[in-house]
Amino acid sequence: MTETATAAAPPAAASDRLTPGSAIAITVLIVSTFTVILNEMLMAVALPRLMADLDITAATAQWLTTGYMLTMAVVMPVTGFLTQRFQMRTVFLIAMVLFLFGTLIAAAAPDFPVLMFGRVIQAVGTAIITPLAFTAVTTLAPPSRTGRMMALLTISTSIAPSIGPIVAGSILSIASWRWLFILILPIAIVCLLVGRRVIRVPSDRREAKLDLVSLALSTLGFSSLVYGLGSFGEGGGEHALIHPGVALTAGVVIVGLFVGRQLQLQKTDSAQLDMRPFAVKTFSAAILAGVLFMTPAFGLTTVMPFVLQTSYGLNALEAGLFMAPSGLVIIAVSALVGRLYDQVGPRVLMLAGAAIDALAFWNLSNQGPGTPIAVLLASFLVVFLGQALIWTPVFSAALGSINKHLLPHGSAILNTLQQLAGAAGIAIMFSMMGVVSSYRMAEGDAEGAAIAQGAQQAFQIGSIMVLVSLLVVFFFIPKKVGSSRAPVAVH
Repeated sequence: MTETATAAAPPAAASDRLTPGSAIAITVLIVSTFTVILNEMLMAVALPRLMADLDITAATAQWLTTGYMLTMAVVMPVTGFLTQRFQMRTVFLIAMVLFLFGTLIAAAAPDFPVLMFGRVIQAVGTAIITPLAFTAVTTLAPPSRTGRMMALLTISTSIAPSIGPIVAGSILSIASWRWLFILILPIAIVCLLVGRRVIRVPSDRREAKLDLVSLALSTLGFSSLVYGLGSFGEGGGEHALIHPGVALTAGVVIVGLFVGRQLQLQKTDSAQLDMRPFAVKTFSAAILAGVLFMTPAFGLTTVMPFVLQTSYGLNALEAGLFMAPSGLVIIAVSALVGRLYDQVGPRVLMLAGAAIDALAFWNLSNQGPGTPIAVLLASFLVVFLGQALIWTPVFSAALGSINKHLLPHGSAILNTLQQLAGAAGIAIMFSMMGVVSSYRMAEGDAEGAAIAQGAQQAFQIGSIMVLVSLLVVFFFIPKKVGSSRAPVAVH
């Protein structure tokens, strides 16, 4: 009996090892995910340069980031359909080819519409790669190493947004904005070629149907809402292609139709976004609180580098360096929050984070071009201290409150609304900044001072939204929520 047990031990141990092929495949997936998310954040620092080179306004330029996130929100739910119908390797190759194609278009773009088109194509690839990477890494890694591999992937998605502004600022200090895309190309090409050879992820293919009506409704509805929010910045909406009020009304109606269709389709488990998790009060409350704090946070990360260059006199590299420490704050505090969550639950952490966040946004709204950069940076980092206290509890409370069979639907809802909140936040803040700065310049203020005053008003809106999220947490989030222990793809 002893000899038999001894002989059987090596295969069991070997099964816990990460094979060389799997290690290379996971590395490719991590690098690919890092690259596409890095690309997502490159535009924030480049907006002033793009405005000058392409002769566009700030309200127009912000669509290079807003449109990217909006596209991701629409495409992400479709990833489940793709991975059911095709092998993960095939889906990865489709995503990387799309990303490369979009990058080539953006690098050669002669004007804003072509550049915008390239960014949308890039976003389609990014929306597919990001959730695919989390699923593939979970499948490729043996159980004993899944946690470490997922941690590496999560760290890459957390660091990329922090490095993006530094990379963009460094490139813009010596070259044209086109090099933001040109330098991404060789990395993406290597990922595509190596991934084609090494990514072999076992998966169960089955016939799945893509509901084109749901896709059309979500695209039109979400786009109309975000377009309406962003169009107010163009001279109060008078110069918009479609009046903001009309776009917002249409968006609400179409999103209502989308939700109604999902309620019908979920009876046969064929909904693009299954709405059943919303029947759980804690899930709905966590989602609402999350949207309320994510929206101004994403807006801040795009507005701040723009204001630093137009109102505070910083160059692109300096603006990028200003933004970088925020990611380190999130990583450091999130590690502590992960340990505290099991002890104190979500409510205490979310209340503390929301209170800190609201005060920090309000403080930013009272700072102008005369404020020392060090003081401005301190206030900016406090915002992300508050954010770090909220992120993990929101996702953990939401997914920990629903049954396991609803986890894929809950995760899809969270990731979709995260991107929508980002797109809406950028649109809202740039709109507010545009309306106020246009008024102030008409009153005789210099452009830099007018933009700073517009940003102050935008940050006040952010403070109010976070305060509302605090009320949601106080009244509707319980002190303790059970954990599903399921990995969640977040970035």
